[in-house]
Amino acid sequence: MQTHQIIHQKLVQAVKNLRKNEAEILDLIAQADQTKDFLMLVQYPSLFSYCVKEIGLTEAEAWNFLALYKRSKEIPALTEAIQSGEVSVSKLRHICPVITTENQNHWIEKAKTETNKNLIDEVAKTSPYTKRKTVVKPAGEGMKRLSIDVSPEFMQKLLRLQEVLKDNDITRVLEWAIDDTLEKRDPVKKADRAEERAKKKEASKKVEAETATDAESVNKPEQEDSKSLPVARQARKALPKNLVHAIHRRDRGQCCYYGMRNSRCDSKYRVEIHHIEPISRGGKDEYENLVTLCHDHHKLIHETFFG
Repeated sequence: MQTHQIIHQKLVQAVKNLRKNEAEILDLIAQADQTKDFLMLVQYPSLFSYCVKEIGLTEAEAWNFLALYKRSKEIPALTEAIQSGEVSVSKLRHICPVITTENQNHWIEKAKTETNKNLIDEVAKTSPYTKRKTVVKPAGEGMKRLSIDVSPEFMQKLLRLQEVLKDNDITRVLEWAIDDTLEKRDPVKKADRAEERAKKKEASKKVEAETATDAESVNKPEQEDSKSLPVARQARKALPKNLVHAIHRRDRGQCCYYGMRNSRCDSKYRVEIHHIEPISRGGKDEYENLVTLCHDHHKLIHETFFG
């Protein structure tokens, strides 16, 4: 058996053990709560402080376990879901505010199948929305903290802009969008650019004859130098724009690497165009020989197959 398969199997088993341990912790918390005078005997004012200070859970972990335990008194299916080992405590914790005896099957199935992010989004759609005012507060060192509510459509556009700019910092992405819009639409900046263009046009007319003479004398040695350059050191030509656009349309700007489970990588961050048959082995800049890969998978393929 290959090394990556052994590691994969061990990780699968480790996650199963983790789920089993979570179920056991939840059961023991229930026993502690149901044991008479337990908190008095261990000398703690609450189960929360006991879980954090005595048994070593983080505050977030303790909150998740206790909230899930409290809700499972009304919805026993939550306990059964934990015991099945198919879903984590943290994911079930997210559905506690919206789960009822009527919709329990629906939400537990979502907790099993959806990603953490998608699950939070689904719960947020069901929960009532209370509009809040935009808040700007001091954040130290002259910085300001901006708190706003945005629509899912706005967030999708912002994430797409992050992918296009290849930048994970939302603040820098927003700053770029603001600067770009002001540069294009600010009437003062438009006027400055128009004035600058007029000055350049007038100056170019005055020195046109002199520039032509200088160019003739300067270009001659440059041509001789270019002939002496070794072919091997010349940079590879950029792919034609129409070919690049065709690849992006076909692959939708998404990495085309397929992993162990034959599932396509969903990354659109730092995507690059890869030659399936390398140029060094006779590959051509052709539509069929080009594919979109994210930076990490592009690097992996080159290191694996070409050293």
